[in-house]
Amino acid sequence: MKAEPEKIIDTMFDNKRQYQIPVYQRNYDWKKDNCFELFNDVINAYEKERTHFLGTVVQVQQDEEGGLKHYIIVDGQQRMTSIYLLLKALYDKGDDSDKEEIKGLLFNESASHDFDKQEKNKLKLKPIKTDNEQFLFLMNDKQDKMDRNSNIWINYDYFCTLIDEKKKQEYKIKNILNGLKRLEIVMISLKEPNDDPQVIFERINSTGEDLKLADLIRNYLLMTDVNMDYLFEEYWLPVETKLGKSEINKYFLTYIIFKLGEVKEDEAYQQFKKWADSSEFSHEDIMKELKYYSKFYAAFVGFSNDYSKEINNYLSAYRSLKQSTMYPFLFSVFDDYERKVIDEEIVLQILQFYLNYTIRRLVVGIPSNSLRGLYRSLYKRIFKSEALKDNYLETVYSFMAVDLAYTKDATPSDTTFKEKLMSENIYKNRSLCKYLLSILENGVNAIKEIVQIDSDTTIEHIMPQNKDNEDWRKEIGENFDIVYDRYLHTLGNLSLTGYNSELSDKKFKEKVDMIMAKSKFVVLNQDVVDKQNWNEKTITARADRLSSKLLQDLKLPEVFGKKIAIDKENSHHVDDVYDYTGKKPTNFIFMGENKDVSSAREMLMKFIELLNSLDSEKLYGLSLVDWKSASASTPLLSSDPGKLRGPKELLNTGIYVETNRSFNDIVRSIGHLLKEFELETDDFIFYTSVNEN
Repeated sequence: MKAEPEKIIDTMFDNKRQYQIPVYQRNYDWKKDNCFELFNDVINAYEKERTHFLGTVVQVQQDEEGGLKHYIIVDGQQRMTSIYLLLKALYDKGDDSDKEEIKGLLFNESASHDFDKQEKNKLKLKPIKTDNEQFLFLMNDKQDKMDRNSNIWINYDYFCTLIDEKKKQEYKIKNILNGLKRLEIVMISLKEPNDDPQVIFERINSTGEDLKLADLIRNYLLMTDVNMDYLFEEYWLPVETKLGKSEINKYFLTYIIFKLGEVKEDEAYQQFKKWADSSEFSHEDIMKELKYYSKFYAAFVGFSNDYSKEINNYLSAYRSLKQSTMYPFLFSVFDDYERKVIDEEIVLQILQFYLNYTIRRLVVGIPSNSLRGLYRSLYKRIFKSEALKDNYLETVYSFMAVDLAYTKDATPSDTTFKEKLMSENIYKNRSLCKYLLSILENGVNAIKEIVQIDSDTTIEHIMPQNKDNEDWRKEIGENFDIVYDRYLHTLGNLSLTGYNSELSDKKFKEKVDMIMAKSKFVVLNQDVVDKQNWNEKTITARADRLSSKLLQDLKLPEVFGKKIAIDKENSHHVDDVYDYTGKKPTNFIFMGENKDVSSAREMLMKFIELLNSLDSEKLYGLSLVDWKSASASTPLLSSDPGKLRGPKELLNTGIYVETNRSFNDIVRSIGHLLKEFELETDDFIFYTSVNEN
C-alpha cells in the first residue's frame, strides 16, 4: 500500500461525513504548548506558502446512514479535535463573510436541511463520551455552562487568544484559514470486519506512550520534503537498519546532546526542531550527518564491527562499565579519525586513557553527576583551536592534568587510587569489580587483548559473605567482626571463579584445594593458594600486591607525574573568603560543564539556566515565593518582575532574576542556590582574569 499525503481540510472536513472517537481512546488531553505548536505550524504554512505534514490518521469506515458517511478514528483524535476547536475559534472570531465558509467545515449541510433537524448528525466530530458534553456546550454556543477546567474549554479559549494576537498584527481570519488548508496528513483507511479497530488501536498504543523521538524526527525530516522517497532510502533506512528499535531513540538523544548541549528527553524533539528550523542546513544535510554519526554510535553500542578488534575491545569495556555519557565526546574523536586528523594508535591511546580515568573515578567514588556536563563540552575545551590537534595526545593529557587539576573532575592520583583500591567496597559495583579482576588476571595487555571471561564466571569472596559461619570465625580469630566489616568486599578478599556455588562457605583449606585443582585464574590466586591461613594480615598483603599491579596496568601519562606550577589565584569556590570587587569572571564550571562569561550577571544567568535544566519545577516554585538568599534583603527570583530592581526573564519561563547585584552578592547567591538544590559547593568553580585588579 502506498499512502499519499492529503489536505486534512479536504479529506476530513468534507461534507456529509462524521468522525467518532471510540470509547477505548484516551480523553482529549492536549496542552497549551501542543496547541501553540499546531497554531505556529498553521501560521508558518501560510507565511511560507508551503504544506506542513501532521502525520498519519487511522480511520475505520462504518456503514453509511441517511446519506452520511461514518468513520471511527483509531489514531489521530488529538490532532483532529484540536483542529476542530481551532476552526470553532476562527468561526467565533470571524465576521459574516468568514463564518459562511467555516460553517461548512464544522457542520454537515444539505439542501433539505435534514442535518439541522437531526442534531446528532449535524456535527462532523463526536468526541469520546467524557469530552462530549463540554464539546456540545461549545458548539451550541453555551460557553457559560462549560467547565473552565476542561481541556475542550482551555484550548478553545487559548486558540481565541492566539487569533486575537494575530489580528492585532493585521492578520485576517482568511489568512489563518489559508494556512490551515495547507496542513497534510496520510490517511490510512481500514474496513471492518477484516480490520478490528480496537485491536489495531491497541497495537498502535500498546505502550501507552506518545510518538518516540525517532518517529517525530523521521516525520519532521521526511514527510515535508519533496524528496521523501530518496531521503528515506539513502539516509533514514540505513540508520534504522544499523541501530534498530532498541537503540535508535537513544542515538537521536545522544546526537541532539552532542549538537545542542544538555536537553531533557521530553524536550529533545522541540529543541531539535527549533535548531533545524533556524539552521541553514537542508533536511538532506541533517540526514547525511545523522547517517555519518550513526556509524560511530553503532560501534559504541556493539552493533557493528567497522573498526579494529582493539578499538572494539575498548568500546566493549566502556559498555560493561555503563559509560555512555562519554559518547558525545567520542563522536568528535572518531570524526577526527575518519577525517584522518589522527591515526588508530592515537584513538587507542585516547580510549585507554579515558578508560583509566573512568576506572579511577569509580574506585575513588567521585560522583558521576558531573560526567555528562564534562563530556558534553570537553572536546571544545581541549581543542580551542585546530592547531592544537598537531599535538593531539599531549593537548588532551595536558588539559586533563592541568586545567582540571583543581576541579571536581580532576584525575585521581596514584596515591589516592591505591588507597581506595585497598580499602573501599568495590564489590558494590559488580561490573567494575569483575573488570578490575579480569585486568589483574590478564596482565598489562588486558584491555587491548581482553581474554574473554566466561558468562558463568562469578566474583568469589575468599572470606565468605555468611557472617554466621563458625569455621570462618575460628579462621579469622577473635577480631572476626572487625575484619569482616572492614575487608569483606575489598580487593584483597575477592577473586574470580567458575564454580561459586561449590566454594561458597567451604573452609579455607578446602577452597585452596579446589582452586589449585580447577581454577584457571592463576595470577589472582597465586597469593591465596600459598597461604596456610586467611586473616587480616594476608588480606591486606594481597590487597597491596593487587593494587600495585593495577597501578602498573593503569598507568597515567607522564605529564601527571610532573610537578607543574599552576596559578590558583584565578580559580574560586563560592565559599572562599574573597573580595571580588574590581574583578570579572571569565568562565565557570558547573556539574562538569564549562560556560564562558564576560560579567558576573552573565555568570548568574547562565548558572540559573543550568539549574532550570536540572529541575525546572523547583526553580519555578522558588520564583513563586520570591526566593531570596539568607543574607539578602530583596528577592533573587520572582514571578513578578515589578518586585525586582533589575529583572531579567529566564528564557521564556516566567521566572525573573534580579541582576542588579554586585559580584560579591552574586557569588553568595549562587552558593545559597546550590544548597537550596542540595548540591555540593564543589559542583561550582569559577575563574577570574589574573590581570584584573
